[in-house]
Amino acid sequence: MKVQRIERLLESGECDRYGFWKPNAIMSFMQELAGLHAIRLGMGREALVADHQAVWVVTRHEMVIDRYPAVADNLVGKSFPTKARRGIYPRFYLVEDEAGQALVRGSSFWTLADIQSRTMTQVPEVSSLMPENEDLEKPLPYPTGAKELSQGREIRHNWQPLYTDIDRNGHVNNSRAADWALCFLSECVDLSKRPIRSLQVTFHQEMLPGEEVALRFMIDENAFSLRCSREERARVTLSGTLYEDYERERGEVQLPT
Repeated sequence: MKVQRIERLLESGECDRYGFWKPNAIMSFMQELAGLHAIRLGMGREALVADHQAVWVVTRHEMVIDRYPAVADNLVGKSFPTKARRGIYPRFYLVEDEAGQALVRGSSFWTLADIQSRTMTQVPEVSSLMPENEDLEKPLPYPTGAKELSQGREIRHNWQPLYTDIDRNGHVNNSRAADWALCFLSECVDLSKRPIRSLQVTFHQEMLPGEEVALRFMIDENAFSLRCSREERARVTLSGTLYEDYERERGEVQLPT
């Protein structure tokens, strides 16, 4: 199977107070696409743990939101990998509406981590099972790393991960940083008109249960960043951009009031 496809409705619980699909939920949907595809290719989590004591870990993720779907809209999600390079497994994503118009485009880098040492590991059998897919058009280039802002408005906060922040690998899933960023953004801009346009997330080191992390959020006009660190070492960094005016950029006509 070269491409994994999922079709489903957008649920209200995945959206913010203004009805916009939350970036954390988008990332989770993309990770589910990747996980299901891995299972069908014979390299899912259960098989990797049983045979190789390894798990999949996403190290970079990037996405661009071209248009936000509405609650109950039908989503068509597609994902495919390309050839592994030095233990890095690129994967690409496309979410479309029923008419085939792009809603969200994404790309990511994955790697395999040993569950005992919690460090990167090589599993040649996985590389041999991975389809190359070089003939498929990539929705986005390979993901770029998050870029931390050096100026702008700054907000700092300390956070100790809760039980609901922890995923099956026993650490904070890096998609949670997107929720934290959204909370900071709500203090700075009108998210009803300026939702997130693009997002880049880089995983540096695990955030573990019981370990308090320092959050440093920065925003400057349409750009923002978030650094999650512990003992001055970055664990996850995130950056992104906002729509200047979502209604106008979406091309809708504004009626006079």
